[in-house]
Amino acid sequence: MKILYVPGRWSPKVQNEYSGSDYGAYNMLKRQTETEMFLVEPLEDTPNLIEKIITKVYQIFSKKRWIKYYPSALKKHGVIVNRAIEKYQPDVIFSKYSAPMVHAHIDRPFVYMCDSSLKWTKDIWPEFSKLGFWIMEKWESRVIRECNRLITFSEESAEVIKTQYQKDPDKVSVLPIPAYIPEHILPDKKQIIKDISKPFRLLLVGKRFHLRGMDIAIETANIMNEQDYPTELRLVGYSGEDQTHVKFMGVYKKEDPDELQAYFDFFKWADLLIHPSRFHSAGIVISEAAAFGLPTITNAAGGLATSVQDDITGIVLTKHSPPSAYVEAMIALINDKDRYSRYRVAARDRFDSKLNWKIAGDKLFEIISETL
Repeated sequence: MKILYVPGRWSPKVQNEYSGSDYGAYNMLKRQTETEMFLVEPLEDTPNLIEKIITKVYQIFSKKRWIKYYPSALKKHGVIVNRAIEKYQPDVIFSKYSAPMVHAHIDRPFVYMCDSSLKWTKDIWPEFSKLGFWIMEKWESRVIRECNRLITFSEESAEVIKTQYQKDPDKVSVLPIPAYIPEHILPDKKQIIKDISKPFRLLLVGKRFHLRGMDIAIETANIMNEQDYPTELRLVGYSGEDQTHVKFMGVYKKEDPDELQAYFDFFKWADLLIHPSRFHSAGIVISEAAAFGLPTITNAAGGLATSVQDDITGIVLTKHSPPSAYVEAMIALINDKDRYSRYRVAARDRFDSKLNWKIAGDKLFEIISETL
């Protein structure tokens, strides 16, 4: 089977692209013995003169970004994709992004994988103009309409696509977001069994302070300490001013072997991943944590109730829960060692059965094969 892989702005050959899922999908499809892979060059999103002027005007008068991708760049890239289709004559086209497919001439099976959709997430992106959203929704709707199969990372996202985009439910599949963990870093299952430490070690991984609920996590750690439950919180992916019980660890580059190892060492250090995100379509960090048998406490915002199985691989609180709810749930968990141990084992079991790219890659290949 010949697969044409269409990336977004980042090369799927580099693990440090935005979420890491492009890297996993590309490499796991490439390892399939039945496939021949052809890779389109990444999208070069460069504006023309008119677009530069429009962008500047929007910045001055509305303080907003006009649009996420420049229309002229997508048209140019559409030509590149169409040439690749003509040159390689693939049996199927695959992409994790809608933008590079907007102007593609899709004349053969097309599989589209997405973590979210604009109709579901536009409220959390106030920096874009109304005109920009209108244009981008038109683009995305075309790609969703024309794909033969659509794969998304949560039940919540799938429901939006089926109801708000009117996509045939039989063409929508849910694949919980997998993580790519190198074999030399993945711990043995025997190593994941451990008791909660003193002080209690909390880990948060994210790059956006408000959206990822870092303020909620900090307040949670402070309350825990006030209530005589000594707690340390480390925030990875963000730089800030350390506090008594809180340390900002900064950003780690996954393409650097030493930094990659240091990044995953935090999952070995922690007792619990806290993920109080105000919205997250899936959350690859939760799958990364599961590889280390690290349970997650989160809330039902976005698709997080798919990423974490409540009372199985962690705790899912009600949407937008306050710090006090996290404190109450964590204290109960600290005082129930058997439940904590059960969470650790279940988290790793789920990684082994669903949340790793080897398994997910086989499932992805199966879905792609079905389109033929």
